[in-house]
Amino acid sequence: MIIDVHGHYTTAPKALETWRNRQIAGINDPSARPKVSELKISDDELRESIETNQLAKMRERGSDLTIFSPRASFMAHHIGDLAVSSTWASICNELCYRVSQLFPDSFAGAAMLPQSPGADPKTCIPELERCIKEYGFVGINLNPDPSGGHWTSPPLSDRQWYPIYEKMVEYDIPAMVHVSTSCNECFHTTGAHYLNADTTAFMQCLTSDLFKDFPALKV
Repeated sequence: MIIDVHGHYTTAPKALETWRNRQIAGINDPSARPKVSELKISDDELRESIETNQLAKMRERGSDLTIFSPRASFMAHHIGDLAVSSTWASICNELCYRVSQLFPDSFAGAAMLPQSPGADPKTCIPELERCIKEYGFVGINLNPDPSGGHWTSPPLSDRQWYPIYEKMVEYDIPAMVHVSTSCNECFHTTGAHYLNADTTAFMQCLTSDLFKDFPALKV
C-alpha cells in the first residue's frame, strides 16, 4: 500500500471560504458572526470536489490512501481568539471526516487543532479527542507557531506542549508538524515560512530531551 501522509483539503467547496470570511469579518462583533448551521455543503458537492481533484491525482499517481487534513494555510491560528479557532477547527475537521466517510478506502482524517496565540496547548485536547474517538482520525496537525510567522510560542520541547504529546502517545497517533499562513512580511508563506518552520521544529526536537521524555512519540 502506498500512503500519502501529507494531504490537505485544498479543494473544499467555495461555501467554506465564504463562511470563513464572514467569521473573520465578525471577529470584533461576536453577534455578527455566522452560525455553524449556516454553512451548507452537500455530499454531492464534497464528492465533486474530491473526485475531480485529489482522487483523480491519486489514481493517476498510483497512491492508495491519503492522510487528509484541513487546508494548512486556512488554519490561520493567528486570526481571532480561541473561540474563533475552535469553531473553525471543528468545521474543517467535520468536512474531512465526511470526505473519509464518502471515500473510506482512499482517505483517513488528520485533525486540525484549535490553536491560538497565547492559549494553553491543552485547550486543544477536547477537539483532538473528539476527532480520534468520534471520527476515527489517525493523526493531527501541530502548528509550532500559532502566531503566524512571529514565533511567540515556546519551542516544541517546552513542557507547555506536553499535554498534547501525552494524548498522542495514549492514542498512538502521529503529528505532522505544520505551520499555517504567515502574517509576517519577512516570510513568504510557502516559499519561506513553511521551510523555515520545518528546520526550526526539527532543531527544537534534536537539541532537547523531548524524545527521552516521550520515546514513543511519533512526528
